[in-house]
Amino acid sequence: MSNPVRTDYDVVEYPHRPFAQTQPDRLAVIGTLFGMQPALPDRCRVLELGGGSGGNLIPLADLFPNSTFFGVDLAQTAINQGQKRIDALGLKNIRLQRMDVMEFPADAGEFDYIIAHGLFSWVPDFVRDKVLQICQDHLAPQGIAYISYNAYPGCHIRQMWRDMMVFHTRQFTEPNDKVQQAKGMMNLVANGCTRQDPAHMLAKDEVEKRSKLDDSAIFHDDLSPVWQPFYVTEFLSLAGAKGLRFLGEATYSDLQPTTLTPEALAQFGPMRDADPVIFEQYMDFFKMRKFRQTLLCRASVPVQPADPNTLRSFHFTAPIQQVPVQDPNAPPGTAAFRHGINEVTVTTNNPVTLPALRMLADRWPSSSSFTELAAASGDGDALCPILHSFYASSFLNLHSIPRKLGGRGSDKPEVWRVARFEATLDRGIPHLHHGAIELEDDATRQLVSLMDGTRTRAELALYGGGPAQLDATIAKMVRAGILIR
Repeated sequence: MSNPVRTDYDVVEYPHRPFAQTQPDRLAVIGTLFGMQPALPDRCRVLELGGGSGGNLIPLADLFPNSTFFGVDLAQTAINQGQKRIDALGLKNIRLQRMDVMEFPADAGEFDYIIAHGLFSWVPDFVRDKVLQICQDHLAPQGIAYISYNAYPGCHIRQMWRDMMVFHTRQFTEPNDKVQQAKGMMNLVANGCTRQDPAHMLAKDEVEKRSKLDDSAIFHDDLSPVWQPFYVTEFLSLAGAKGLRFLGEATYSDLQPTTLTPEALAQFGPMRDADPVIFEQYMDFFKMRKFRQTLLCRASVPVQPADPNTLRSFHFTAPIQQVPVQDPNAPPGTAAFRHGINEVTVTTNNPVTLPALRMLADRWPSSSSFTELAAASGDGDALCPILHSFYASSFLNLHSIPRKLGGRGSDKPEVWRVARFEATLDRGIPHLHHGAIELEDDATRQLVSLMDGTRTRAELALYGGGPAQLDATIAKMVRAGILIR
C-alpha cells in the first residue's frame, strides 16, 4: 500500500482545540427552541468532517460516554496524534480515521449531529458538494448539521488583505516564511504610510486582529489555496439543493437584530417572519458579517419561531460572579454580575432577576433547572422572558440536560482528566463546557497535571507557590470550569 499524500495540515498542524459552538448540547438547545426534537447529547451519534486530531471530539467523548463519535480527516499526522490521546485516555466510544470526504462510505449509517468546522470555505466546489451530500445521506430525521464558512459582505474587506498576503508570499515556499512574510507585509502596509484615511485605519485594525491568531490559523485560513466566502443566501441555496433547510446559527445571539436602530428594525423586522432567510441576508449586510456557523436540518422538518416559554424545559449555567456596583446613585438592593468570558456586566435590583443570578453564580459550572430558578425568584412567568433575553445576549447558557460539573476544590483537588492530560502537552486545555483556556505559565501547567485527586492541598502547595497562591489558583480553576472536585 502506498503512503498517503502529505497535506498542508501534515506540515503545519492545526491547533488541537474544542469549538464550543459545536457542542451537541448547544445544538440540541437551538433545535428544541425552533420546534425540533433532537437527540440528547448524552445519547447521540456525532460525525465530524475535517476534525483534525480530535481536539473537538475527544473531550466530548469523555463527557458523554454513552454517545458515539466519529472523526475523519485527510491528514495522517493529525489522526495519529489524536489516536495517541484516545489510547492514553482509554476512550472506547470514539473513532478517528484518515479519509478523503469524497470517499465517505455509503454504509456509515445515520448521525444525530454532523459537524464541518473550518472546512467548507477552504475546499474545492466538488468537495463542498460532497459535504452537503453527506449531510443529506446520513443526517438522522431530527438531526442537525453544523457548517461554518466565511461570509460576505464582511469578507470583501478581508479578501483585500488576503490578496495582498498571497501576492507577497508567492515567492516563498516554507510555511513559516510565508506566515512571517504575510504578517510583516500587513504591518508595513498598515504603518508604512503617513496617510490616516479610513482604509489605513482599517489596515491597523486587521494587523491587530492577526497578531492574536496562531500562525497555523493564518497559514491554513488566509493563505489557503482555496478561500471562498458565501452570502448566506448562496450557501442556503446549495444546502436546499440537497434537501436541507436553514435552522439557525450555533450562537443564538447571532440571530438577534440587537444592533439595529429602531428605524431599521421597523423597516426590516416584519421580514423576519415572512422570509427568515432574506431577513438573515439583510442582517449580514447591517452587521458586515465575516463568518457564519449555520445549522441545517432536513427540509421535511418544520421549523417554528423560537418560543421563550420553551426555556421552561432547559437547564441554565452562567460564568458570572457578583461584583461591586459602580453607580453610586444605584437604588438600594442593586447588585451587579459580570460575565467571566465576554465581561458583560448586568446591574439590577429586579427582585425576580436577582435570586436567579445569585443561584447561577453560586452553582457555576454546574447547572440549575428552570424549576429551581423560578422557585428562588418566586415568579416563573416573569422570569422566563428575562432568562430568554439573557440567553439572546450570550449572558447565560442553556442546556438540554442537567450539567452537574465541577467542584469547589476539595482537600484533594482534582482537575478533569482530559484537561489534566492536555496540560502535559500544551498550555491550551479544554474545560467542562467545551471551550478552551490558556494556562498562564509552565508552572501552572505542572500544577494542573498533578491535580489528579491523590495529592492534598499541602502537597500541591509545594508546586503552587504556597497555600495562599494555591488557593487563588484553585479559585481560578473553579471559574474556568476545569475542576471536578
